[in-house]
Amino acid sequence: MIAPVHSLGPGERVCLWTQGCRKACPGCIAPELWEHTGPQAEEEMLARILRETARRNGCRGLTVSGGDPMEQSDALLRLLRYVREDFSDILVYTGWTLEEVRDGRAGEAGIECLRLIDVLVDGRYDRERNRPDCVLRGSENQKICFLNPALEEEYRSYMARGRILESFTHGDTVIVTGIPDRRMEA
Repeated sequence: MIAPVHSLGPGERVCLWTQGCRKACPGCIAPELWEHTGPQAEEEMLARILRETARRNGCRGLTVSGGDPMEQSDALLRLLRYVREDFSDILVYTGWTLEEVRDGRAGEAGIECLRLIDVLVDGRYDRERNRPDCVLRGSENQKICFLNPALEEEYRSYMARGRILESFTHGDTVIVTGIPDRRMEA
């Protein structure tokens, strides 16, 4: 979790990355998050940490990425229920399409999550379709789904600025957030 982040959605945001993704897209920015192992966060405790982090950093937005948060849709649903009233804008990334989530690919909890999410960035990452003008998306096949249409204008203004990368340090570790261009892949 990092805050405040400006590279993964408009405004001051708290960003949370989940562990686990079976899609294993070639060129993925976070292959270290593919495994479905690691500590399991208790959603109520995580919600308290998210609220406090948001308050301390003046954040009104929450971005959830991964891994693929929809692969843990039961836990994601519980978390979103805890924090929905604390954030005016919740953006979630998934490798499934909106249609796949609506059809139950992420389970009944995934369908319920859509009621609590404002903006969904959907679809598998395709490194051959990574273009710099795909702001908030890794590749042009991915879609930005405005589940809360009231936020569309704010997002469009944000995206007109182009891709943003930010770096944060934590001890000896440097963390880069944002969507890198394909030419920056290792």
